[in-house]
Amino acid sequence: MRIIRTVIGFILLAIGILYAILSILATIEMSPGNTSGEIVGHYIGQLLLFYGPSFLLLYFGYRLIRKKKPKKQDLPVQPNPASFIPPVQNQVHTVIKTVETKPTPPPAPKKTVSVECKGCGARKAVAVGESSPCDYCGSPLTA
Repeated sequence: MRIIRTVIGFILLAIGILYAILSILATIEMSPGNTSGEIVGHYIGQLLLFYGPSFLLLYFGYRLIRKKKPKKQDLPVQPNPASFIPPVQNQVHTVIKTVETKPTPPPAPKKTVSVECKGCGARKAVAVGESSPCDYCGSPLTA
């Protein structure tokens, strides 16, 4: 069936090309009438008589020859497991899981010792191994 359509298409194309060439030659040979109405009628007649049928022959000949491609939606889609991409919702969920991290535990509190200021006698809590100024007189306090 496909071969018959192709042969008919080529025949229509050949006839359309010959008809177009002959209609161009016939148009060159014809001379329009004198009045404007006769000129318009003459060109409309040429369009309907010569160029319309040649266009139709060329158009339908080409359509019969052209190979019809199957539509993408007609083809069955079978995902390849190696290249399967999950839906967007699963991707977002996975990304959120991988981005979330556990909070780091707060640093262990350092041991503090109450130190008495030698300058004014005030008491202040100072971390072991560190020094701090006195809140009242500014003297250095070390633990």
